[in-house]
Amino acid sequence: MTNESVMTCRNLNIFYGEKQAVFDVDLDILKNKVTAIIGPSGCGKSTLLRSLNRMNDFVPTFSMNGEINFEGKNVLDEDPMVVRTRIGMVFQKPNPFPKTIYNNITWGPKIHGHKVDFDQLVEESLKSAALWDEVKDRLHDSALDLSGGQQQRLCIARTVAMKPEVILMDEPCSALDPRSTIRIEDLINDLRQEYTIAIVTHNMQQAARVSDYTAFFYEGQLIEYGVTDGIFTNPKEKKTEDYITGRFG
Repeated sequence: MTNESVMTCRNLNIFYGEKQAVFDVDLDILKNKVTAIIGPSGCGKSTLLRSLNRMNDFVPTFSMNGEINFEGKNVLDEDPMVVRTRIGMVFQKPNPFPKTIYNNITWGPKIHGHKVDFDQLVEESLKSAALWDEVKDRLHDSALDLSGGQQQRLCIARTVAMKPEVILMDEPCSALDPRSTIRIEDLINDLRQEYTIAIVTHNMQQAARVSDYTAFFYEGQLIEYGVTDGIFTNPKEKKTEDYITGRFG
């Protein structure tokens, strides 16, 4: 790779009990780029994504071996809590805390002992998520009163507030209407200036619109990885071509 890799997977194998979900994956996630992870349901893409910041550790039957290197250290050897502060995650369904909008943003930094101007942090984080103008007069209202699209942008703002280096997004638009989806995609394009982003999506058009690089998974294996334009216009593997042209999925 000519660009700087922030995260690399090497010989990564992931299991749920005796069932193997991901097989011997080598993957680079490049700095300040958006990497889309695509593939049919059950192919291992969300399993991989959730492993990058040790979220799958909460699954009792989960195990993995190999390496997930983040800035020169294997995250499998690091404190998971520290890993998750540096590699944030936005989930498929908006999951705001049952707190005020303000407290959703400040909760994480406070429990981690961050000494900052919290009013400024809230404003900056909400602006980063293109939400400030919509909620600046409602900061002490419940986050649960926001629309679905606003809740998802709040969750992005909550992630940004922790000042991570990488943001993982697991189908962040699948539960949203088309207008909210466009807002999130525009936001991803803005966030790549400061963050490295990996996104799982079922939406081929979305992957083509927002990503710089695309990784295609099938039955737990990384079939093809490269520049998004190349993957979509001139795939090297027949399985990749069949998937992106809708022959299966």
